[in-house]
Amino acid sequence: MMNVAQVFFRYVLVDPLSWSEETMRYTTTWMVMLAGSAALFRGEHMVISLFTSVRSPLFRRLIHLSVLTCIAGFCLLLMWEGFPAAINNMRQMAPATRIPMTIPYMAIPVGASLMLIKVLCLMILPEDALQREAAEENQP
Repeated sequence: MMNVAQVFFRYVLVDPLSWSEETMRYTTTWMVMLAGSAALFRGEHMVISLFTSVRSPLFRRLIHLSVLTCIAGFCLLLMWEGFPAAINNMRQMAPATRIPMTIPYMAIPVGASLMLIKVLCLMILPEDALQREAAEENQP
């Protein structure tokens, strides 16, 4: 809706809003990081299905756990670097909206923290637990 307002003000009224683009950028960053954790938990991210046809359940589980371990490591890196970056930008203000830049910067470590929690849940849950849950939800 904000994008429609920006287009209307810019091209119809020829008086663009100064804050809409910046606000859309920051809200999109937050939305992507928060939705990323939900997509990770549901298994909706893109995957490379190179080893899914392996018959050995143990080998499949080991591959699944190694992928989750890599994701967890990346989430820890985002948290490790993201929190200090957000704190260091506490005094900086956004040019148009005048909010502290800590708010947009916190999207990265907060989203990474949520993803890490979901990854740990996926490591603990059986591999087919989400598939069974989704099948139960789709039944009338």
